[in-house]
Amino acid sequence: MTEISLKEKYKHLSELEQMILQCISCGDCREATDFSSDPPKWGVCVARDHTPGFEPFFGRGKMQIIRSLWQGKLELSKDMAEVIYQCPTCNACSEACFYDIDNASFYEALRAELVDAGYALDGHKEMNQAMTDLLNPYQRDNKQKNDWLEKLDFKIKDASSEKADVLYFVGCTTALTPQIQTVAINTAKVLKKLGVDFSVFGENEVCCGSVAMRTGDRKAFNYVSDKNLDLFQKSGIKTIITSCAGCYRTLKLDYADLLKDLDINVVHTIELVYKIINEKNIQLNNLGINVTYHDPCHTGRNSGDTPLYEEPRELLRKMANLVEMATIKENAKCCGAGGGVKKAFPELALEIAKSRVQEAEETGAQNLVSICPFCFRNIDDAIKALNSNMKMVDLLELIDQALN
Repeated sequence: MTEISLKEKYKHLSELEQMILQCISCGDCREATDFSSDPPKWGVCVARDHTPGFEPFFGRGKMQIIRSLWQGKLELSKDMAEVIYQCPTCNACSEACFYDIDNASFYEALRAELVDAGYALDGHKEMNQAMTDLLNPYQRDNKQKNDWLEKLDFKIKDASSEKADVLYFVGCTTALTPQIQTVAINTAKVLKKLGVDFSVFGENEVCCGSVAMRTGDRKAFNYVSDKNLDLFQKSGIKTIITSCAGCYRTLKLDYADLLKDLDINVVHTIELVYKIINEKNIQLNNLGINVTYHDPCHTGRNSGDTPLYEEPRELLRKMANLVEMATIKENAKCCGAGGGVKKAFPELALEIAKSRVQEAEETGAQNLVSICPFCFRNIDDAIKALNSNMKMVDLLELIDQALN
């Protein structure tokens, strides 16, 4: 097969053509080691301890598969998909790479090739079909995105009909998961206390498409992104904030070129809250609790050149005693839910989350804090499965308490 026909066959990988052969198979990504600690901590890559451990489950193996496809030595298959999707695309392998290869971008391109070739996993097909049919991947009536709004004692502007400086993009996980709706409720309370003029789309909010992009369904992603661009343009908003790490990464990076013409800025809610609290010198009450902080992959390694590592920690130190886990920031272990793993391999996602909870327990803190509802959901499941005394908490809940 000629080079030209390979480019035509693998149109998603062809976009990364200049970097495909950059990997030298050194294997550093297989260990994904945190050399910043003393002694070094081995095995930040969650595939190391929670999969069969064969080479294709690690960064080096997946990169070799991609190279072999590109060179015409290998063909896409269902068996390949079963392996490739057992990765939360946390990108710890990229942090370990001397050549700064963005591994996750290759994995997502490979997944797009698998989907186009008819090898999408059944669970992902259902999820992405629901996203296009119902505008959310949870197979629920999108009107349920109004439910959390009814639990507030104040009214929020409707972005479809009322102008506001800021759009709060809630996200499907937060809006449609009853036990996590508190993230949206606390976010709204904090924004109101800080005097932020903001709006929400409520039942008209369309999924950002993160799950489709992460699992390789580019058609589904393009469908919802087009709908979102239309909504954003008609609303006239200039700043989008979100308390969901997945929405944050997707809107900030995957929508970057799309939003450029609209001059819309994307920030995580914590960025805005951090800025206001510091600019206005607002004091947070000390809550008298011990906390440890989990870095979501989509506000850290997968968020581009401006990861949110310090802002959440500085806010926590203002109101609690922060005790760090063994692996943090760019070396933090993933919760295990991302990349479609929780949908297609729920037991694997749970086992990875259990190891994160156990790492948190070693700090002696009672509260495990994060700024991602998807991390919240998976880690909270692990806490319950372990009968742990840890409490999973979203940072906005603590800020709301500390502002009283």
